[in-house]
Amino acid sequence: MASMTNDQYSYSSDKEEAFIEKSFPTSLGLFYMSQGFREKGVVSNDCGPTCLAMIINIILKQENVQNLTLRKENIIYQTQFRPWDRLPAIFPAVAGATAPWGLVSAFNQWMQKLGLGWSAERYHGANRTTILEKIISGKYISALKIWKNGCAHWVNIVDFSAEDDIVYLLDPNPYLLHLPNNQRVQKESWEKFSTDWQRKKPWSALLGLERELVIYSRDL
Repeated sequence: MASMTNDQYSYSSDKEEAFIEKSFPTSLGLFYMSQGFREKGVVSNDCGPTCLAMIINIILKQENVQNLTLRKENIIYQTQFRPWDRLPAIFPAVAGATAPWGLVSAFNQWMQKLGLGWSAERYHGANRTTILEKIISGKYISALKIWKNGCAHWVNIVDFSAEDDIVYLLDPNPYLLHLPNNQRVQKESWEKFSTDWQRKKPWSALLGLERELVIYSRDL
């Protein structure tokens, strides 16, 4: 959600540990997009729209929709965001930060535009079991991390190995741009991921944010 500098991002590029291929297709790295920079060394606040664009592109591929790929700019400029969905430019430091309900609204708008039978739902106060159950049932997930310094960041969870206690992320981190596609799906231990995901700050408490997920599901 809010801007971050270089030292708040890390990535795994170890060729032996970049993937455990038994549990998910490495091709998901093809859907990586960078949220970009708003100025030199300062990452943009566009992690939410970028995560959403990646999820929609995965669904488009799954639904065999040809010759259509969304970018973060499509999400930002062609979605009817309300001021409380995605913070406006009058708040420069956090302009563009997207709330969970903003991602839900944007996704549902795009599914209606595209005529696809999918919908998004916010899960507030979710837990490890929620993530595992949704991944097993074939759903897609965006999760909101909150850093120690109070900034926040959206990532997509594309797989979760309960056996290895590893979460696999399609992260819009712009410092992954130089990696080959087969190393762009990042892995984190559950301990590391959950520390950021479960963290509370005064601003998050004020907004009623706690262990936030957005779940994307095909309509029954």
